[in-house]
Amino acid sequence: MANTDAPRGFWPVRHLTGGTIRASEYTIASAYATAIFMGDMVKLVAGGGIEIAAAGARVIGVFQGVEYTNPAGDVVFSNNWPAGQAGTNIKAVVYDDPNIVFGVQSAGSTVAADVGNLGDHVNTAGSTSTGQSNQELNGTTSTAYAGFRVLGKIGAPDNDWGTNVNLEVQVYEHEFGASLEATTPGV
Repeated sequence: MANTDAPRGFWPVRHLTGGTIRASEYTIASAYATAIFMGDMVKLVAGGGIEIAAAGARVIGVFQGVEYTNPAGDVVFSNNWPAGQAGTNIKAVVYDDPNIVFGVQSAGSTVAADVGNLGDHVNTAGSTSTGQSNQELNGTTSTAYAGFRVLGKIGAPDNDWGTNVNLEVQVYEHEFGASLEATTPGV
């Protein structure tokens, strides 16, 4: 059976050590010009804020939502940050623990032999109507440096190896992880 092509970004699945999955708060610069959607990978920037993470960038974690005060003085709770939004008291919720295992759909064909390999995410804009991310894992994996390690496929009856498989991944190039420059993936 073919897997459904339904990218929805990254979502927490489990904790590697059996711990509790917790989120942390960060800020977003007022009027930051790029939208961030629930499930998007984000990176840490100067001053402790976050921005959308490009493929290949070290990431801090997965954006889950935001609370802020808009220019009219209303407190807004949202699962996405609209591009160019002005605001104060900005509190972005991010799953930032490097031991969280995330689910993500593959943008191509991923097979069991890809377990242990590395791949980057595909940074596709999310839905402004639902606030949901459309990020996926690049369907091409290898042992070369990349953002995520494939741990396996999510166990579900309608999820088969191949195109658009939902995978379990761990952030390999995590901001809180050890320096990767002097190491070899898989060693």
